[in-house]
Amino acid sequence: MKRILFLLGFTPCLAFPQKYFFLDSLKTDFKVETYTLDTSELYGIRKNVNMYNVYLSPNHILLLSVLPDLDESILPGTDERGQNWTVLDFEKLSKEDIISKSKVKEIVSDWLVSNTPEKKRLDFKLIKKVNNRYYVSKLCLTEFFNITSLKGPLVSSYGTLNISEQKVTVNEVEKSFKEQFPGRKFIMDVRDLDRLRNLSDPFSFRNYLSKEYRIKGNTAYQFWTFDGWWNIDGYNEHRGIDRLVYMPEKGIVGGSYDFYFRLSHNGFRVSDYRLWENILNEKVMTAEELK
Repeated sequence: MKRILFLLGFTPCLAFPQKYFFLDSLKTDFKVETYTLDTSELYGIRKNVNMYNVYLSPNHILLLSVLPDLDESILPGTDERGQNWTVLDFEKLSKEDIISKSKVKEIVSDWLVSNTPEKKRLDFKLIKKVNNRYYVSKLCLTEFFNITSLKGPLVSSYGTLNISEQKVTVNEVEKSFKEQFPGRKFIMDVRDLDRLRNLSDPFSFRNYLSKEYRIKGNTAYQFWTFDGWWNIDGYNEHRGIDRLVYMPEKGIVGGSYDFYFRLSHNGFRVSDYRLWENILNEKVMTAEELK
């Protein structure tokens, strides 16, 4: 009998102390590239995503994405952007609450051993200091990516952005999937899903290179993530930044966060049909700083 895993999107209520990345410390210890994404065209609501590429090495990026507070949105299509940050009483935090340089490396070392979708996290927060005031992110997605230039027939592992692999589009994988699994729904089609993950599937989840183009004279590589929508009642954060744009020396400069905008927030929710159009056409947001 095949083993089937049915995920309900349930998160146990465990009392772990909140841990924080401090942006000033990250900039002291590592190279950090910062970008802003405008969500209006992709998701129909004027918000921002704040992206922080933390370079642990030239080929290792810890990506922190501060996601917008959709619960404070007024109406889709308005100029109201809401707040990604809230004021923090920094003095109330202890030294142990701040993630140290050694702890950052410890966290990443676990990803280096085995980078899997389940290790993407929403439980860390990011602190920044602006004009002598401290602000903390309302929601921060933490992910890790390895950059490589690995030529075939070798195949890169999950979480690896391989700029030398053969280009493959979502359309091509969908067509192949339907040919090889004619009785099964395509796991990336958010409109109509089985909500079942088969642990004996013969394929692997991974990041695919699909495009190469120029942004302001520099080469950009666009990737997409092959994975399903397994959670029913909660975030599918294992999908992370499911489509992304990488530029050498600049880091991850664009992307999409379909898992976050799909969940209903205060009456606002992006429809599954719009999300599927975004997925199939591999639409992304590009950093405002590069426009």
